Amino acid sequence: MEIILAHAHNLMYTILALMPTRYQRDNLEAMLGLFLAADGKPLPHYSKAKSESALSRFLNISNWSTRKLIYHLRQQALEQINSHCPLGRKAFLQVIIDLTTLEKCGKFKGLNNLISVYNGRRGFHIVILYLVVGKWRIPWNFRVWRGKGTQSCSDGTTNGT
Repeated sequence: MEIILAHAHNLMYTILALMPTRYQRDNLEAMLGLFLAADGKPLPHYSKAKSESALSRFLNISNWSTRKLIYHLRQQALEQINSHCPLGRKAFLQVIIDLTTLEKCGKFKGLNNLISVYNGRRGFHIVILYLVVGKWRIPWNFRVWRGKGTQSCSDGTTNGT
């Protein structure tokens, strides 16, 4: 357990260092604190360190490199998988593809062509590719599902955006 905590701390400080400004680092730290508290209250309005509007701006407006964040998270996941496999044995890898709906109510001008109804659920539908190794299920990539009859987004990139 102590090894996992040490890796989690290293990863957290690496991610915090990727933020271009102190303001963004503080906001990310507040968001991570909400998630890591694991008290069932991860929403921005429960934050005691930052206002709900500051966290909303951070998530929706701030210009920070998603690619760098995803790269570092993937590298850390690969290191963990490789260090946890018994010597001489290759890890057994499963790949799972899952369609998930983030339900939305109301009007969203920026997402107008991405909100649709599928299986009776109105929202933003994403296809997520998971890598499963042992007990770990790691979200590796995603794409927006635009619905039947629309052109798929297959540009060959693997950056998750």
